[in-house]
Parts: sequence; C-alpha cells; structure tokens
Amino acid sequence: MARTEFIRVRVTPEEKKIIMRKALSSYRQLSDYMRDCALEKEIVAVPGLEEAAKELRRIGNNLNQLTVLAHQNKAQFYNLEEVKKEVGQIWQFVNSSLPKRR
Repeated sequence: MARTEFIRVRVTPEEKKIIMRKALSSYRQLSDYMRDCALEKEIVAVPGLEEAAKELRRIGNNLNQLTVLAHQNKAQFYNLEEVKKEVGQIWQFVNSSLPKRR
C-alpha cells in the first residue's frame, strides 16, 4: 500500500539527536524507525553489524550501477553469481548474529 500521508512532529535538537542515533543503530531509515516505534513493532539493534551493513551498501551500489548499465543497453552480459554468493554470505552472518526467537 502506498504511503501518501505525512505526520509532522516537532522535537528539540536533543530529542532529534537521540531519535536519529537510535534509527541509525537499528539500520533503518528514520521514517521506518519512527513508524515501527509508533506501531509498536519489535526493533532489534545488534551491535557489531556495522561492517556487514557497510558491505551490503557497497553491493547495493554495485547492483544499482549494473542496473543503470543494463537500462542503457551498455551491459549485454554479466554474471551475478559472485554478487549472489557475497550477499548470501553476508546474510548468513547477519542472521547468525541476530537473537534467536522462539
């Protein structure tokens, strides 16, 4: 469902810093973090995943560049098996680092 409505909230500079820090530590965009908090969804922040998140951003950037080249018909053939393998390894690391739920 498309999100078309805006809710504006005023906060102090200190509150903004705290909210931004919490959103970043949970690896979420600010709007996603605020929505999850308001809707009482579980937020799991796992310390030490910064390197994995950094690597996922790099891979995402590379995939975006490949997509642009494909749309410009500049990439006729490319093998994404290596990227798929790397993403799988990172997701395994991330999943093994998350707390187990029953």
